[in-house]
Amino acid sequence: MRSVTDAEARRRAIKAVGCRRDTLHELDYEDLALSNAALALIRRAARGVLRRLGAADGEPLSTGRALALFLDHVFWEERSGGLILCAEFPQGSVCLPIPRDFWGLKPRLAPVQ
Repeated sequence: MRSVTDAEARRRAIKAVGCRRDTLHELDYEDLALSNAALALIRRAARGVLRRLGAADGEPLSTGRALALFLDHVFWEERSGGLILCAEFPQGSVCLPIPRDFWGLKPRLAPVQ
C-alpha cells in the first residue's frame, strides 16, 4: 500500500528511528540480500503487526508474505549501516530496523550504465 508520499514516508521513518534526514537513503527492495536472521526478525515483527491489527488468522505466516508487509519503503541509514523496512497502514507507519550485519546488497551481474 503506497498511499503516503515518499516524502511523508521518509519523515515517518526519520521520526521512528531518530536519525537525521541527510543520513537516510531510500533503496529498492530488489537490490537487497537479507540473511536468515533478518528474515526471522521480519517474520516475528510481521506476526506482531498482524496480531495488533487483528489480521492474524492463526495460519503459518510465510516468509514472502511477512517480507511483503515491510517493503512499502526501504531505507539505508548511513550512520548505523542498518536497514529500515517500513509498512504503511491507514493508521500510520510501522518501521522495522534491521542491523547492519543482517543485510547487504545483491551483486550486480552487469555493469551499471
